Amino acid sequence: MEHQYTSTEIKERFDEVSGKTLGQIDEEKNNGRDFQRTIENPKITGIAGDVIEHSILGYGSDTKQEADIEIDGKQVEVKTTGLTGELDNPESYKAKERITITNISPHKLVKETFETSSLWNKLENTLLVYYLYDSKKPVKAAEYANFPYLGYQLHEFPEADLKTIMNDWKIIQDFCLAQDVIDKKNEAQAKAYSAAKKSMMYLETAPGWKNGPRFALKQSYVTSIIKEHFTNQNIDEENNISSYAELDAFLSANSKKYQGRRVGEIAKELGIASSSKAVASKLIRHILEPNTGEDEVGIVEKSGMVIKARTMYSDGRKKEDCKFFTLDFDEFRNADGDVTETEAYRYFDNNQFIFPIFKKEGKAKTQDDTFVGFKRFSFSEEYLEEHLKPVLQQI
Repeated sequence: MEHQYTSTEIKERFDEVSGKTLGQIDEEKNNGRDFQRTIENPKITGIAGDVIEHSILGYGSDTKQEADIEIDGKQVEVKTTGLTGELDNPESYKAKERITITNISPHKLVKETFETSSLWNKLENTLLVYYLYDSKKPVKAAEYANFPYLGYQLHEFPEADLKTIMNDWKIIQDFCLAQDVIDKKNEAQAKAYSAAKKSMMYLETAPGWKNGPRFALKQSYVTSIIKEHFTNQNIDEENNISSYAELDAFLSANSKKYQGRRVGEIAKELGIASSSKAVASKLIRHILEPNTGEDEVGIVEKSGMVIKARTMYSDGRKKEDCKFFTLDFDEFRNADGDVTETEAYRYFDNNQFIFPIFKKEGKAKTQDDTFVGFKRFSFSEEYLEEHLKPVLQQI
């Protein structure tokens, strides 16, 4: 390994740039060379990672499928990622996007075990470097110079999370083994692939099958790592659910446990005030994460599950429409025509939706609504391409 460090050297290098912006780091450590490149290439990508590698760690970028550096004898992958939020409010920090890890190479994947895989080689020991994406809208590469460096961490995955990541990786390996993917890629495979990858909890892949996808950590899962690092929130280590198949079994069991019971009755049993408008969502979070405390990040947040309680009248009519989030129209003005890179598209593409269903009789109060069951749902890539994408393009 060419780039070797001790953990003490890593700390010294990053402590030295504490409180500085990416532009200041580049100017002081690299004579401003990285941001000079943005003059002729205003849309250059990966500029933040270049600054970290060139100016702080002192090595050139590469695209190898091996880990980037060595720290205390361990192979370590370096990943630089942007956060959104308020600079002086770490509790507001969220991942700006997923973290891309490595290419999916079907020829190699079908012959690997998880422990020998390119993915695990990259993930086993990870140096995560954070900066604040201090803008409400997309900016050109040169403006990254104004973004402040926030910190770093040497991250190792908890056992419970590792089991889920391993299951996610195996979903893609099983797909490759089941399909004739080595020599050809066709529409049928692409459709089967988009269905298979919807079963992944903490990992995702992008772009589509025919365009050479890469493994990535979901934006929601990266946010959970960030919250653990910058705040006092801990990761829930007791949750035994590591796949959507296990989640579905869990939901089924709890549907039977609470089915037909009134909201007020269930709330009293779980110790939740039943007067709140959001009582249904609070009930479901308690059911899904019975062992997760208020200061812990649980499976709902890590996997990007969106809980939307739905109330239906006994005759089948819905009580109201399902609201999701507020559109940021500035994002569309700066999307350069590719709406798949907007938060709106990623919201429906990356998230799984849990719909707890309640039944209302006439004008009964919320406390008197009865619990019917759960519906887990995700949008297929075909649906997003045929229905969501045209709407976003119109916007």
